[in-house]
Amino acid sequence: WLKARCRRLRFRHCVAAWPGHPTMAPPACRSATALLLAATDVGAFDLDPCSAKPTYTADRCQVGSAVACWSRDHHRKWSCWSRSWAPVWSRVSSAAGADAECIAEGGFDGACTLEAPDMEDRLSPAGRQLDWGEARQKAEVMVAQMTLSEKRKVMNGVGWFRTKAFFDLKKWYYVGNTEPVPRLGIPSLNMEDASGGFRTYWDDNVGTVTTFPSLLSLSATWDPVSVRDYAVAVGTEFVAKGANVLLGPGLNVQRNARNGRNFEYLAGEDPYLGAVLAAAYIRGVQSHNLIAVMKHWIANSQETHRADMSSDIDERTLWEIYYPPFHAAIDAGVDAAMCGYNRVNGRYDCEDAEQLGVLKRDMGFQGFVQSDWWATHSTSVREGLDQEMPGTDFARTYFGDEALSKVDNAAVDEAATRILSAMYRSNVINTTKCTPPHCEEYLRKNVSTAKHIALARKIAESSIVLLKNDGGVLPLSASTTKSIAVVGDAADAPAYNPMGHGQGSDNIWNKGDLYSGGGSGHMVAVNLVTPLAGIRRRAEAEGMKVFAAASNDTGAAIHAASKADVAIVVVGTTSGEQVDRANLSLSENAERLISAVADKCEKVVVLMEIPGHVVMPWRNSVPTILAMFLGGQQTGNAWAGVLFGDSSPSGRLPITLPETEADTIPPVEGLNAHAAYSEGMELGYRSTRLKAAFPFGHGLSYTTFEYSEPMTFACGADTCVKVKVENTGKVVARTVAQLYARFSPEAGHPAPGLKGFYRTPPLAPGTSIVAEFRLTPRDLSYFDARAHSFVPVSYVDALIGESSADIRVQLPIRKAEASSLPWVAAAGGAVALALGALAAAVTGASRSRSPSSPTRSRPGQEQSLLASGSPPKADA
Repeated sequence: WLKARCRRLRFRHCVAAWPGHPTMAPPACRSATALLLAATDVGAFDLDPCSAKPTYTADRCQVGSAVACWSRDHHRKWSCWSRSWAPVWSRVSSAAGADAECIAEGGFDGACTLEAPDMEDRLSPAGRQLDWGEARQKAEVMVAQMTLSEKRKVMNGVGWFRTKAFFDLKKWYYVGNTEPVPRLGIPSLNMEDASGGFRTYWDDNVGTVTTFPSLLSLSATWDPVSVRDYAVAVGTEFVAKGANVLLGPGLNVQRNARNGRNFEYLAGEDPYLGAVLAAAYIRGVQSHNLIAVMKHWIANSQETHRADMSSDIDERTLWEIYYPPFHAAIDAGVDAAMCGYNRVNGRYDCEDAEQLGVLKRDMGFQGFVQSDWWATHSTSVREGLDQEMPGTDFARTYFGDEALSKVDNAAVDEAATRILSAMYRSNVINTTKCTPPHCEEYLRKNVSTAKHIALARKIAESSIVLLKNDGGVLPLSASTTKSIAVVGDAADAPAYNPMGHGQGSDNIWNKGDLYSGGGSGHMVAVNLVTPLAGIRRRAEAEGMKVFAAASNDTGAAIHAASKADVAIVVVGTTSGEQVDRANLSLSENAERLISAVADKCEKVVVLMEIPGHVVMPWRNSVPTILAMFLGGQQTGNAWAGVLFGDSSPSGRLPITLPETEADTIPPVEGLNAHAAYSEGMELGYRSTRLKAAFPFGHGLSYTTFEYSEPMTFACGADTCVKVKVENTGKVVARTVAQLYARFSPEAGHPAPGLKGFYRTPPLAPGTSIVAEFRLTPRDLSYFDARAHSFVPVSYVDALIGESSADIRVQLPIRKAEASSLPWVAAAGGAVALALGALAAAVTGASRSRSPSSPTRSRPGQEQSLLASGSPPKADA
């Protein structure tokens, strides 16, 4: 019983019962935990220091303690553990994940450490997956036994039926389904949206899952470990719901600021950031028996006219800007890809042999390609499409029996083999729970947990970006602030529930709210903590009075603000699938509300809940502005944690916030329009023409940091750069050190580009850490359109600082030997993920295959090297 309970609770109680005294633990507990504890003993803990907590005293924990769950209640006893018996979660989770464990388990306020932080990487779960060779071998044996009709069953979707308006989903089906082949033991594929959580399609199952922050919010953490924790949690809920395919992550690098789905895209506007985070997300989701689907391949940059517009783009821009997040996902082992609705250079994505060839041939993708829903225009099996989705009456689809009978057997067999390879590799062949429509039990099941809700809160808090804080209005303190006003309609906005309206059938299904964007990625935030609720609860705990006016009535807002020391104005806007935003303004007269309150009050804090880019013509009239990119059901608690200084803001902009709408790229209008990507690499912060109100990478904290002592040196075939980062302020805080590379003129890069970042552990005032970045030869090369490959630059300068516009130190890079460059990979060497027997370490190091490894001649075919042993200290 004890051993089973310890395993189920990740050894938490087993360890907590005998802190620091392993010999007192029962033998069953000792033997059950010894191996796992030893395997995760990898250095210091990436947690906030306990000494920074408001109730800390020297006698809170016994001498020798390393980790604690702390409480804001002065009278409550903390739970403390020694290093040897620290819980597994304190070593393998992000700080947000560790906080979530303490919050969920005992109602504590979070986790902290009594040790100094260091730069050691931590371990992450790694699911048992077959390698591609073994999986394909099994798939080929199976395909040889299948009839054409059975191959069609895995290549074509079912579950949708035609209505007068469009299509709708049969009850108790997933949004994507394939038929099983019982004769051969092949289960159905049960596919569900989306990257940010399990979509509850019908009202019957609303409230049974966790509404996590959006992927753009996740991107704002700049933290691959939090991304992995998030993906593991989302994957857990998918599996518990009976799904075996997760239709995400969205990896498109953002081009159009008004794109209705920008909130769904993990890459923000940068290929390197997207590549690092994509790999972490894939590893997390596929640590379960679950297939991840990267989307939308490729150049899917707008929603309006998405089904007919063409993205006209050159080869170099694709390799340098838009391919890297997808290539990094391939290197991380992603099982499937989804082609988009749009055309590229005149050809539909799902029948574009050239682009699908880049994916499969040049990048070495071994999984299967499925169409976006109703994005198939022909029986394009030969061109590289493996699966048509979602299917209606299979006799009338492009991948029906009759259509496939006209395709050569080798092409059909290859498509079926790729699908089954992914199924064998992820082991969904043996672990699928149900076949629709017999999945009601799983679809109704409540799979949200206290731990997941706590994780959603901490990640939302970590994603908050402090844009400005003139005069130090924040953090709020009871010693200086006796009352606050919370105003604005967004302060108490309800969650939106589409009530089961079918995808594409009307203009209701794709609406969003201030917690989740609209469309197939929408999550209905049940058990919602609104900004007003979260802030009020926290303020009253500090003894502050709260005056509320949860509307955009300027008179009511001014009346409430006039009675308070600080006025908090909550504003926002949202977006949704299928339609781009009409403009980049905040909604519901929010700008007028801000201006009215700012005219009457000196201390004004503006909280923005947004799906992406916004313009802020009022930004100079208020001292403090913060942004959250649709933070999920724990939005209010996340705001409260940052406003009251429970944590210093650590989010960084994954996009550039423009000065005006003219400083963005708009979507094209009209049927069959062609969007010329004439800006090339001048996208976002790389642009020499577009002006920023707040630059890419920007984000303030409640302290200050200084950078010094930069140095560069060769580390094998790569180049390493180090810099000292010191907290020179008065508050414990993190920062994100960012390295931008300025290439020599022959590269033709318009501006320095991000090539590394390092999210520091919490640093106490006066303490420092050495941030290290590892650059591969690929990172120090550019795509030569004439050679159709990457070539080295003649020289590079490293610019290191707090954002793309706030460079603190710079130095020339001493590059590695040029002889290592012919094997350069196009993925950008975005990540290295070291797999151990029990777990995978997530690191931001840029790596590539060693020069002695077998190579192929086309650009982008080399895979990122999987590190062995202890991973190098790295830039993420």
